Amino acid sequence: MIAIKRRKMKKAVWIVTFLAAAAFTTVKAESPATTVPGTEEYMASLDSMMNEWHKRPAAIEFVVDSINESAEKLIEELPDSVYIARLAAINSPFHFTFNSQVKSYIKLYTQRRRDQVEQMLGLSQYYFPIFEEALDAANMPMELKYLPVIESALNPRALSRAGASGIWQFMYYTGKRYGLEVDSYLDERRDPVKASRAAVSFLSDLYDIYGDWQLVIAAYNCGPGNVNKAIRRSGGKRDFWEIYYRLPRETRGYVPAFIAAAYTFSYAEEHGLRAQAVQLPVATDTVMITQPLHFKQVADMTKVPVEIIRELNPQYRLDVIPAKTKAYPLRLAF
Repeated sequence: MIAIKRRKMKKAVWIVTFLAAAAFTTVKAESPATTVPGTEEYMASLDSMMNEWHKRPAAIEFVVDSINESAEKLIEELPDSVYIARLAAINSPFHFTFNSQVKSYIKLYTQRRRDQVEQMLGLSQYYFPIFEEALDAANMPMELKYLPVIESALNPRALSRAGASGIWQFMYYTGKRYGLEVDSYLDERRDPVKASRAAVSFLSDLYDIYGDWQLVIAAYNCGPGNVNKAIRRSGGKRDFWEIYYRLPRETRGYVPAFIAAAYTFSYAEEHGLRAQAVQLPVATDTVMITQPLHFKQVADMTKVPVEIIRELNPQYRLDVIPAKTKAYPLRLAF
């Protein structure tokens, strides 16, 4: 983790605030596709999203084949009663159903993809406080913080084949509807703070429609139109498992994956899962930039590598803060 002494940071922030734009270079990040249909497709998607972190200079290394033969023998098979009791013990307004679909995703997270999960546990130390702050401000269930685990593997640059972008995977028009700016220089769908606020507003609106968190999660994935269609075709039933086969195939795996993510992050220690260290700071400071500024200029003044600045500010597509007509945030470690 890059640490910056507070006094030096304050001086650097003051200088950064008044820097004018110099020469700009363009950097485009390639982002992986992400879908959650069945467990096999989800495994491929998870590998893709986590491999993107592996390729980036500020990320740690991980092994894609997460369990070798000797390690697999050490993993204890648990009776279903243990999973049921543990899910019931999670203090939440969610009804955490346990069935074969949920179990398959729990085993995916706790057995077959342990290294990816351990890296996400490390990333969660940076991202979860951001999600929790947005959820708390809106009086929303904290368990919704697990949605980005299955949406993007906590990758703020994740890009789906359908065009959904960012850690919360907003489509372009949905993002615009909830106040996220997208242009050639900026994609606020990739801003963890602003996208979290937008996601919480979207989820709140969905709850006003359905009054059921499993249906809310399903609608977040496939849209209210598809959920409403599944409800109509099921004779007006409003329970996720009763409309299960009327939903798109991807969404059928989405809610079980969410329940499994909530279980895995709640009981990581019981499964011997440990957070891997990542090069993201626990604490950050935000300064508003009022003139165009390049990350290289920020790096020169703060002595922080451009890679770290880029990790903390993934919304800027070209390493440029386009502050011509209004101020934009810059996050820095301290």
